[in-house]
Amino acid sequence: MTHTTDPQPAPRILALYPRRYRAEHGDEITQLYRHATEGANPHTRRRENCDIAAHALRIRTALTSHQPLGRFTLTTAPYALAAAASLTASQATTTAAEAIRDTDTAPLPGIGGLMVCLATLAAGALACTGHWPRARALSALAMALLAAQAHASAWLLPLLATVVLMPPAAEPARTDRRLALLLAALTWLPTFPIALPVISTLGAGMIGQLGPTMTVLAWRTATKARTTHHVPAILFAGLPWITTPTASPIGLTIVATALTLAWCAGRTAGTRWSAIRRN
Repeated sequence: MTHTTDPQPAPRILALYPRRYRAEHGDEITQLYRHATEGANPHTRRRENCDIAAHALRIRTALTSHQPLGRFTLTTAPYALAAAASLTASQATTTAAEAIRDTDTAPLPGIGGLMVCLATLAAGALACTGHWPRARALSALAMALLAAQAHASAWLLPLLATVVLMPPAAEPARTDRRLALLLAALTWLPTFPIALPVISTLGAGMIGQLGPTMTVLAWRTATKARTTHHVPAILFAGLPWITTPTASPIGLTIVATALTLAWCAGRTAGTRWSAIRRN
């Protein structure tokens, strides 16, 4: 009877793990690697090595679903992707409106910006259908395209990075996915009064800037499944809009007060709804 020697992870790859984690789970990782690469070709072994390296880096950077930073990115990812999709869709809407109003002098969108818009919107569509690995891949593609542009939105990179860095083995909660759609719709719709003069400009001021984030924040706070991460997650995704009125101390005070009132309203509504259900 012949015995085959199972391949083992290279010491360099295992060394990427923190020492304590390697001491506790090193044998388990080795066994999983052996099982995955038994009789496999070199390409499969290289892929497994890459997976181990990526997991080790996630452990070191606290980006797993069991660590605080990883849980934050998991909660934030749907809102961040919704905000990124809304920003690109708003820019496309404005560009299209300018082209309709003045076909002679309106600037044409560059191929790079168009590719970023398509990749981001496609990532959002895939996330809506639950295909988060593909959504993360398209978000990474959009980030690469943004890095090659000289004039790109300062908000898109951190928003898309949050999606790319979310734990790959977990999916955001259904409530967060649904409210992310609401955030995308509410932040995109106000661009129509700005882009198309035939629509009233009501709601395009401070209410239009703060309203979407306040609505989603209050709604999420009122739900039974609220977490400690949902408030910073929604505020992070809403930064492109809620920071606009904060140029002055008065504007900053108004924004802080409005968001606090939204949180209090959601908390009160959630408490009352829970009491009604118990009775």
